[in-house]
Amino acid sequence: MISLLRHFKVKDNSKKWLNSNEFNQWAKDYDTFELEFKAINLANNIDKFYVSSQNRAIKTADFLNINYEVSNLLVEVPIEAFIDTKLKIPKWFWLLIGRLLWFFNLTKSENKNETTKRVETFISTIDLNSNVLIVSHGFFMMQFIKRLRFLGFEGNIPLKLKNSTIYNISKKENIK
Repeated sequence: MISLLRHFKVKDNSKKWLNSNEFNQWAKDYDTFELEFKAINLANNIDKFYVSSQNRAIKTADFLNINYEVSNLLVEVPIEAFIDTKLKIPKWFWLLIGRLLWFFNLTKSENKNETTKRVETFISTIDLNSNVLIVSHGFFMMQFIKRLRFLGFEGNIPLKLKNSTIYNISKKENIK
C-alpha cells in the first residue's frame, strides 16, 4: 500500500493581491513559512518513509519523528508569474493560470511532461509491493496518484487533498 501525506498546513498571512515580482517572491518564500503542526496516527506497518526535500515536508516528517529518506523527486511542481506586471492580481488567479499553463506545457519552469517523467522516475525507485508513506505536496501528489491509478492502484482520494491527512492507495487486488 502507498500512503500519501500532504505536509502540515502552511501559515500564509501574506497579501492576497500581488504583482508579478511579489508573486514570484511569495512562491520562493512559501517553503519557509511556519506550519500548523498536528498529531497524526501513523500505521505501524510502514516499511519505508520518503519525504520531499522541501522544508515544509521535512519539518512535517521531523515532527512525526520518523526515519525517512529525502527525495528531490517529490518536490512541489514549481510555479511562477505568467506575465511581468506591476498590476496587482489575486494570488488565487496567479496560481490558477500558472497551473493551466503547466497543464498545456506552456510554463518556463517544469512543464507537465517533465513532471510526469519525475513521477515515473520516483515510482521506478520504490517497491510498489511494500507499505510506504510519502510526505509531499498537493499538486505533485495529484500527479503521483494519477500515475498510480494508471498502474492499477485505487483508493478513496478526493479531488483536493487536505494537509495533515493520510491517503491510501493500493493495487486493485490488494484492496479489502
